[in-house]
Amino acid sequence: MNQPKYSFAVKKNHRLFVRKIFLLFTLPLVTFFIFSCQKTRDDLLPKGRSQMYFQSILCPDSSIRVFVGRTAGIQDDNSPVNDAIVLAFVNNVFADTLQFVENGIYELWRQPEIYDTVRIEVISNGKMSGETIIPSPAYVNNSSYVCSTHYYALDQEYHGTLTFSIEDDPETENYYEMLIYTREELSGGSYRIYSKVSDYYIFKPDIIIQNEGDWDFKPTTLFFSDKMFDGKTGYFSFIMSVSDEYGYITLRSISKEYYYYRKYYTRHAFNAQLNSDGIRNLLFTGEPLDMYTNIQGGLGVCAAYSSTVTKIESKP
Repeated sequence: MNQPKYSFAVKKNHRLFVRKIFLLFTLPLVTFFIFSCQKTRDDLLPKGRSQMYFQSILCPDSSIRVFVGRTAGIQDDNSPVNDAIVLAFVNNVFADTLQFVENGIYELWRQPEIYDTVRIEVISNGKMSGETIIPSPAYVNNSSYVCSTHYYALDQEYHGTLTFSIEDDPETENYYEMLIYTREELSGGSYRIYSKVSDYYIFKPDIIIQNEGDWDFKPTTLFFSDKMFDGKTGYFSFIMSVSDEYGYITLRSISKEYYYYRKYYTRHAFNAQLNSDGIRNLLFTGEPLDMYTNIQGGLGVCAAYSSTVTKIESKP
């Protein structure tokens, strides 16, 4: 009497098993056909949260300028804000209200001085503020470019060596930015700059630059801290492509905010292919990174620098 019950239970379980197998294979197919026939509507995509930001890069050679904007969604461009109230404070004393110029740009026709602490406040649907200190200038010393100091058999060509030094102030924590370039004189007293900061011209950057860890991200300028020569003389040596003249070095003494802004931006631009050079970089090489900001109540950066220019002496 127990045998039929057992057989019935087996048959029932078998039917349930077959039904589960059928659903297991058919449901994904049905789902695939349903969703493959649907068209994604861009207007139904979630919109990113709009945020206010401002950017101000200050130096003692120019007036105080601020750009105010608002971030937008993925499909929209960032938009300038033309109705903000922008205030400048120098050494904690109110300086003046910046005047609107155009396209989100506000300006105060006053040049900050070295060691000034400048605070910018922006009022527009809330309040943003950022602060920085104008650093003292630094100078390149003993610059020299010597042609044909290295021969690379693989490339069958000679490379030259660029050397110089920088005296670091022992009283402060210092950060620097540098551009190596030649320039072509044009009519009317103007000139065109040709940057030499790339792996096409620099075959081996100095160890101080290598230690920063930014070279593989193809920076457009060289930026570094005084970590390896704090309070001492920093000696630099670059192996570079041969040139009759290596022109000039612009050296900027930069604020800490400027330094971190450049480091974050360089990695972001490399990963997002913002500086793509065509066929060499066809694919993204990493996830875009969040940008550095020192702005309270918003995004952006308030930073500063002081700049000097040195002509490079060339030797045969």
